[in-house]
Amino acid sequence: MWQQPVSILAYLLVAAVVVFLSIFLSIFVDLLDKKTNVSGAFLGSILLAATTSLPELFTSLTASLLVNNNALVYGDILGSNLFNVTLFAIIYLFFFKKLAQSKFKKSQHMWTMLFIGIMYVGTYIASFVFDFNHILWGWFNPMSIFIVAVYALYVIKTPTEEEKEEEEESHSRFDNLTVKQIIILFIIFAIGLIGASIGMTYLADWVCNVFNMNATFGGALFLGVATSLPEMTATITLCKKKNFNAAYGNILGSCCFNFIILTLADLLSFKCPYTLYYLDQNAFLLMVLGSLSMIAVLVSLLVSNSKKFQDNFPNRFAIYAVGIIVIGSYIAYLILSNIDLGLPFAPFMRG
Repeated sequence: MWQQPVSILAYLLVAAVVVFLSIFLSIFVDLLDKKTNVSGAFLGSILLAATTSLPELFTSLTASLLVNNNALVYGDILGSNLFNVTLFAIIYLFFFKKLAQSKFKKSQHMWTMLFIGIMYVGTYIASFVFDFNHILWGWFNPMSIFIVAVYALYVIKTPTEEEKEEEEESHSRFDNLTVKQIIILFIIFAIGLIGASIGMTYLADWVCNVFNMNATFGGALFLGVATSLPEMTATITLCKKKNFNAAYGNILGSCCFNFIILTLADLLSFKCPYTLYYLDQNAFLLMVLGSLSMIAVLVSLLVSNSKKFQDNFPNRFAIYAVGIIVIGSYIAYLILSNIDLGLPFAPFMRG
């Protein structure tokens, strides 16, 4: 009996450590944004996004190399993307007034959305065309190379510099840190996040075993939350600091980086009996609802940051409608994933 409360307390303790580390990582990114000419969008979408996606990376590699279960990888990555976009919508609804008044680099994030859309198309093609146990390429899907190339173009396209505008003077105990010191602290805290994330993965498994939970439900409830805590915490912290470029760059950049994790797991899944890009009902729902949510976010970026935004009721209504669509997509997945819809994909893909 003692294992139940101890496992929960241990999980919550490590979760608190993850939140703590994520807050400081976002603070360091905000400081780098202010102390250098590197753009906030680049810092958020490349540096912070890759760092906060480390839990997904280690979880996916473990599933491919040790557990030999590609279904976990596909569900983890596509599920994380759907959750990230839902987080985008929720935070957008809370901060949209401040966002409309800020110097939000909308075009940069729209480029990110374009690349995410292309990578979603790549996963569709990988699932529908290069399937049936990879007849042509063995275990490795050729579309993984395409996705890596798209991500490389995304990194090149993301501007690394921007002109800094005068901002309200803010006081922080980290103001006296040099850029070199900030980078060193960022690396130290990032390593700590890796360790905490790995520890949380084992603790989530322990909780599931102690409470005799279904593995899928327990993984979604504990492991899914665990791997999404860094993105959520860092984004909220940056939004409170009104650094929306880094905040939304973090969310959308994490979605892009997740596809790279998918391709890496595909390369290392040679022990698995079937393709990583297998298509069952859950994977199909994640791709369709994820794509729908991405389109909704793109619409929100098109509508937002206009001069009439604060006074125009139709624009306000459009923003709320987009939020409802995205959040509704996530709820729909939670409901439909537990219902047998009779989709014929899984038998063909595993056979």
